[in-house]
Amino acid sequence: MQWKTVWRVAGLSMAACLLATTSFGAVKMKKDTNGGEMILFTSGKLNLGFEMVGKKLAFTELSDEKGTNWLNGRVEPSVLWSMGFNGPNEERIDITSAEVDVVTAKFGEDDIRFTWNAPLGDKAAAVTMTIRAKLDSPLSFWSLQAKLPAGWKVNRADYPIVPNVRFRKGLKFAAPCGWGLEYDVKSGVHYQGTYPSCAAAMQFMAFYTGGSGVYIGAHDAQGNHKVLTLNTDASGAKAFFTNWPAISAAADGGTYKLPYEAVVGVFSGDYYQAAQIYREFTFKTPWGKAGPVSKRPIPQWVKDNDLWLRPHYGPEQNVPVVKQALKYFDVPTSLHWYQWHKIPYDTLYPEYFPPLDGFADAVKELQDLGTHVMPYINGRLCDPNSKTWTEEQGSKSAARQENGEPYTEIYGSKVPLNAMCPYTAQWQNKISGLVERMTGELGVQGVYIDQIGAAYAVRCFDASHGHPIGGGHFWVDGYRKMLNDVRAKLPKGRMITTEENAECWIDQFDALLLVNTSTSASNIIPLFPAVYSGRAITFGFLYFPKDDLEKSLPFRYKMAQCFLWGSQLGWIEPEKMMDPANAKESEYLRNLARCRRFGHEFLAYGRFEGLLDVRGDNPHVKGEATGSFSGTYQIDMPSVTGSVWLAEDGSLGVALTNMSDDAHEIEVRLPLDKAGIIASKGFTVQTFGPEGSVSKVEAKSSLQKVSVPARSAIILSISAADELR
Repeated sequence: MQWKTVWRVAGLSMAACLLATTSFGAVKMKKDTNGGEMILFTSGKLNLGFEMVGKKLAFTELSDEKGTNWLNGRVEPSVLWSMGFNGPNEERIDITSAEVDVVTAKFGEDDIRFTWNAPLGDKAAAVTMTIRAKLDSPLSFWSLQAKLPAGWKVNRADYPIVPNVRFRKGLKFAAPCGWGLEYDVKSGVHYQGTYPSCAAAMQFMAFYTGGSGVYIGAHDAQGNHKVLTLNTDASGAKAFFTNWPAISAAADGGTYKLPYEAVVGVFSGDYYQAAQIYREFTFKTPWGKAGPVSKRPIPQWVKDNDLWLRPHYGPEQNVPVVKQALKYFDVPTSLHWYQWHKIPYDTLYPEYFPPLDGFADAVKELQDLGTHVMPYINGRLCDPNSKTWTEEQGSKSAARQENGEPYTEIYGSKVPLNAMCPYTAQWQNKISGLVERMTGELGVQGVYIDQIGAAYAVRCFDASHGHPIGGGHFWVDGYRKMLNDVRAKLPKGRMITTEENAECWIDQFDALLLVNTSTSASNIIPLFPAVYSGRAITFGFLYFPKDDLEKSLPFRYKMAQCFLWGSQLGWIEPEKMMDPANAKESEYLRNLARCRRFGHEFLAYGRFEGLLDVRGDNPHVKGEATGSFSGTYQIDMPSVTGSVWLAEDGSLGVALTNMSDDAHEIEVRLPLDKAGIIASKGFTVQTFGPEGSVSKVEAKSSLQKVSVPARSAIILSISAADELR
């Protein structure tokens, strides 16, 4: 049975259409404490409350089924959207929802819609926000559109804006920067990242404390250009997405539609549970459909690899020490080779040929020993003094600002370099041709293409490139076309990697180097593994400042996290590892790498299930470390740390590592329920160390005492008693 009613609040007509019995969300009206009218949109698991302030809208409640309101409840016009408009005669107008009147509010069976009139000169745009939710769902889906008068375009849309998140004890914020960052939310904290880039590798954020949280995501399978932002002040926090759209060429204004649905909801848990919401969405994306690492057409040597060394410059100073390191570590190892070319670093790109004298011979000599060489190139930057720019008209392929100027960046070489538009055929052909030449002439088994997964997308306004100007998803599409071309030319058994982990190309790269996550003002968390473990290969953890090895703890901390989070180890210069002054650190890295060999079913192919609480004899190690880019940061963590994994066959794995110089007998409660194991029925625990199997025992208690040797690691493989291997 359907019924309708009309409320009038401050002259606003609100038509509500509800079902007496419905399988969807519902809209309810109730009086607030001030005697005003509140619009409560509820699914049973999620409550969204709005209030009229005159003819303007206030967002006053975002709560879960327990009634915990994450907002501060301030009854004042809310900025739920902010839009930038381009008009005739180069007019620019910015308007927010707090500045203009709501003209209609419509309630459907499973949605609620508010429309504002946004004045644009002597005309107006009709801006409509729609929120939908299903019964018993903790998530709501938000869309936005604007019907535009002739001559007007949308050049920016901040939406959704979740305002007035109140400060609560222990409130945290998770941001998808690199591995993942966790902020203590308080006045003055700020985060911003452009997607796609390492600063915003995925499209979601989360607040959480006390076992529950708020999820804010953009479920955008096209990878449109956007910015993720957290701002705070004394009144609270707000988080939002900025969409940089492709600017329409329609003369009549037309209709702007946010090119994806945003998702706002509640969850139980912390960042890991928020990541599971986003993880489910990723299987619907082009990059998320590639399947598990075990089934992807990645060369087997890449899947088997445990350690990366990073030589620089010519063969004469590298071949002897690399041979020494390969013998010492004695695990599957690959070489990420920098500055193998005669041009200076970050200069005259992309003219990488000719190589340094003897480089091709060194590649063959080392690869004949069983290692794999992967040289560096940059896939994004071009030097305006290069042959590509001056003789091949590469300037036509540069990404251009609205004023027609290129986007120029300067790095350590102090040489201006211009960002190229990946949508252009010339730049696509340049990079794919380089990879083809390197695998052919040099015989390398991999090529590292810098910056594609790290550096932020830019808005390109050069219409001659063939893409819609200003924004949209041309940046993602252009690189996807380039990488398809690269892969089509790759000989069998060869691979490509990139810097960092912007998600929208992870299906096209065989591995991802993760080292750029910030070490300042936040805590690094395994947010990316929580979403993409078992579907992407990572290597490295953070940069190694000069004093990491001297201080010891920073190096051990980084390699411990690398091991526990499933990343292939190292990414460090071989000469440093072979320096007798660093013998203990080299030993630790060797033990980790050798132990990792026996845990590939978990760490390489499995699903990361979170970090493990490790108790017992487990004193903290503490120290100060030099930041990756500036400043310092503090390390304060248990000597023994652990992580939990599920193999593809459903078996349970626990990785444990001891950073200290003393052995420790620790105590862990095995999360047997994750593998469907009932402790009372019995299970087996097989322990692997750097040299292989150490023991296999039967147990009937999830609480286990385990001894972890100094500067080493173990892996526990756990299965039900009838699944002995």
